[in-house]
Amino acid sequence: MRPWLALLFSCAATPALAESECTDCTGSDALSVEAIYTAETWRNFSGGAAQGNRYLDNLDLTVNLDGARFGAPGLQIFGYLLYNNGHSISDLTNVAQGTSNIESSRAVRLYELWTQWQFGEGDNSVKFGLYDLNSEFDSIETSGLFINPSHGIGADFAQTGENGPSIFPTTSLGVRALKSFDAWTVQAAVLDGVPGDVDRPDRSGIHLSSDEGALVVGELNYRTESGARFGGGYWRYTAQFDDLTATDVAGEPAQRNDNAGHYLIAESPLLFSEGEDLGTRLFARTGVANDHINAIRRYYGAGIARTGVGSRAADQVGFAIAVAELGDPFRQAEALAGTETTRREYNYELTYRSEITDWLALQMDLQYVDNPGMTPFVESDWAVGLRLEVGSSWAW
Repeated sequence: MRPWLALLFSCAATPALAESECTDCTGSDALSVEAIYTAETWRNFSGGAAQGNRYLDNLDLTVNLDGARFGAPGLQIFGYLLYNNGHSISDLTNVAQGTSNIESSRAVRLYELWTQWQFGEGDNSVKFGLYDLNSEFDSIETSGLFINPSHGIGADFAQTGENGPSIFPTTSLGVRALKSFDAWTVQAAVLDGVPGDVDRPDRSGIHLSSDEGALVVGELNYRTESGARFGGGYWRYTAQFDDLTATDVAGEPAQRNDNAGHYLIAESPLLFSEGEDLGTRLFARTGVANDHINAIRRYYGAGIARTGVGSRAADQVGFAIAVAELGDPFRQAEALAGTETTRREYNYELTYRSEITDWLALQMDLQYVDNPGMTPFVESDWAVGLRLEVGSSWAW
C-alpha cells in the first residue's frame, strides 16, 4: 500500500461527536459530561485488496464547564478524551478516501482541551488550546450523517501537512477567532503545523518549532433566511515542503513554501419539510490543493439527506458521492517509479440511521468505490457496515 494512502486513511477521519460541537455550548448546567461508544462491523465482500471482516470501535468522553455559574459569563472550558482500537477496514478496501470516519491508530489520547470566551452580541468568540479545526472549518452539518471520511473534511485538505492538519485523530495547539455580522460569519485560526508526534502516532503532544511552521485557515459563511448556507475557505502552511517532481542542483527535492488550497461549500434550506427539522437537505463541496506538493489535486462531494422516514421522525436516510482526483505531478512521480495510477476515485455511499432510543442508534452503510486507490486493475469495491452508537450524559 502506498504511504500517502495510509496517511490519508488516518487523517481524513472525523469522529461523529465533533459534529455536535457548537460555538455556543453554554447552558444552565455548570458541568456536563458526555460519553459515546461507537462500534462498527464491516464486511468487504467484493473488490479492493481482499475480502474480509473488520471490527472497529471508538470511545469519546467529553467534559464541558460553563463559566457563567462561577461568575465568568461567556467563558467555556472543554476537554475531550478519545480511545480507538486501531483496526481498519481500508486495508481491505484499498481506497484513497478511507471507509470509516473512526479508523485510526490504536491509542488513548487527549484529543481536545480548549477554553473559549464569548463576547458581545451574536456569535463572537475566541478559542485557544488543543483544537479540532474540522469541528468548525470545512464542516457541513448535512454531511455529518455519512460515515465516509471525505464527507467530514474534503480529501484535498485532509491529506495535507507532515502529520495531517489538526483533525481526528490528532489535534494541535491553536487559536481561533470568530465574528458574526447579521447573516455573515467570518472565522480564522492559526494552528501548529504538525499535530502530535510523527514518530509516535499513538500519542498527543505539543511541539512548537519554526521549522514545522503553522497552518493558517480562514472561512467566510453566509446563511439565508430560508436556512441555506454558502461558504468558502482558504488554508496555507508556512513551512517548506518537498516538490513531488522538481529537484535542486544536488538532486534533492526542491523546496516549496506554497502548500495552500481553498474550498467551497453549499447547503440547501430544508426542503419538503413536514415540521421542525423534518425534511430533506442537499449539500455540495469542492476543494483544491497544490498538486506540486500533494497527491490529490481536487475533490468533489455532494449528497442528499432526509430526516424523518415514514412514522419515524428521528430516522435519517441519505446518499452521497465523493470524488478524489490525483494531480499530474504525483502521477508523473509514480510513473517514474514504475507504478501506474488512474485519475480519479469515486465513492458512492448509501446509509440509513435509526434512533432506537434516546441512548441507542443503529446505522447501516453501503459503499461502492470505482477505481479504489486510483490503482489500475483493482476491481471496484463493495463494503457494507453496521454502526452502533451508545451514549449517555450527566449534568450538575
